[in-house]
Amino acid sequence: MKKLTLLLSVMILASSAVTTILAESTPSPAPSAPADAKPKKYTCPMHPDVVQDKPGKCDKCGMALVPKKEEKPKG
Repeated sequence: MKKLTLLLSVMILASSAVTTILAESTPSPAPSAPADAKPKKYTCPMHPDVVQDKPGKCDKCGMALVPKKEEKPKG
């Protein structure tokens, strides 16, 4: 009975080790942007009418532009 228990323990440990090795050697796919992802827009906190597609400074006051919050549809 002890030999059977020892054999089962060794088999479980071996299968666990093989699974770990295979999981580490398998490359994971590169994360991709969601299909509906829109490019970010940046706006001035003081002048919401100033909108750019990249970070920078406000043309009117020189403040740093911040990512524009997406407006969620109501309903």
